[in-house]
Amino acid sequence: MLNWRRFLWLSCLAALLGIACGTSFSSNATDALSQQIEQLRQAPLTVVVENAQGRPIPNARVQLVQQSHAFPFGVALDTEMFRPSPPPAAPWYKQTAQENFNAAVHENALKWYELEPEQGKLDFTLADTIFNWAQAQGWPMRGHTLFWEVEQFNPPWLKTLPPEQLRAVVKNHAITVCRHYRGRIHEFDVNNEMLHGNFFRSRLGEGIVKEMFAWCREGNPEAVLYVNDYGIIEGDRLPDYVAQIRDLLAQGVPLGGIGIQAHLEHPLDAAKMQHALDTLAQFNLPLKITEVSVSLADEEQQAQTLRQIYRLAFAHPAVKGVLLWGFWAGNHWRPQAGLYRQDFSPKPAAIAYCKLLFEEWWTRVTGRTNAQGQWQGRGYLGRYRLTVTAQGQTRTQELTLSPGGTTVTVRL
Repeated sequence: MLNWRRFLWLSCLAALLGIACGTSFSSNATDALSQQIEQLRQAPLTVVVENAQGRPIPNARVQLVQQSHAFPFGVALDTEMFRPSPPPAAPWYKQTAQENFNAAVHENALKWYELEPEQGKLDFTLADTIFNWAQAQGWPMRGHTLFWEVEQFNPPWLKTLPPEQLRAVVKNHAITVCRHYRGRIHEFDVNNEMLHGNFFRSRLGEGIVKEMFAWCREGNPEAVLYVNDYGIIEGDRLPDYVAQIRDLLAQGVPLGGIGIQAHLEHPLDAAKMQHALDTLAQFNLPLKITEVSVSLADEEQQAQTLRQIYRLAFAHPAVKGVLLWGFWAGNHWRPQAGLYRQDFSPKPAAIAYCKLLFEEWWTRVTGRTNAQGQWQGRGYLGRYRLTVTAQGQTRTQELTLSPGGTTVTVRL
């Protein structure tokens, strides 16, 4: 859960840093991108306050406090933290994840080389442990990844199989993994990084991709099936990605979503990212920024770049989620990209991330009902705690602010 305790902590930090905060953070937007975010990610809310006889109560005090975001701000969960004998940092790691994110993906535990390091010994134990922990938080989880076209990331035994046997185990793997998580994981990266490898296609032909998607659909008919690749927003592979996606759709491949990695080692070219999102939106498929890591030595520059990525993504109507690929330097594949240092202290990037999610994009408002017993306002989509006080009575309840708006009636 993206929780309120984190917001309070950051409010105090903001005060110490001299950052001015009002009762409604969303009202401070001044630039066009912020206004676009508000229009896209907020909705109207009407609170009607009545007495037991159904008559309106004017001047009732209404307090609305956001509890979580509807938009998935996810994280890749490290396998080591969920082993039966985890490292000492595991409690801190899990608590920090709980406080900062609301969705997840396995960092490595669902990859074939982790699931089945020896042929015929498929073991879901760690992948399930991570999934169950995320489920206990109420988080949705992505399935990453069923296959990986880059040869080095496949189990050694797989590379020795002749084509007929390889095709048979590919089919079995797709159906088995998708079926195992049917009703639990609702989206999968099918064949990762097809722009950067051809392990399966070089051995089984270009048609294997369509078969992979079909077998995944057979194992989990409801799942949304994604492509996923890098070099799209920070490199020059966007035209190749567009051509690949167009070709898959022309073949009738049941492609349901487009994954965009964002592993940056240089400052972001914001115009290039905006162009990439706009270009990929032509397919009318959900876009997800699936793997964010910003590896810059200058910590302030890292924070600025991370902020740019999240703002551009959150402002784009085609983007349906953003996932950070690790947050602690102590277990990050690129330690410099961690939001928290080895000693657990937050870097400027951690502060920038939390300020976005729990201040700029977080609604906390107080108001009074009008003569008709109504209060109207706007807030970011998500879950809220509503407290109404009038005539010596107080009532608190939970509500969800959904696209299109919500109206709630409170009787005292």
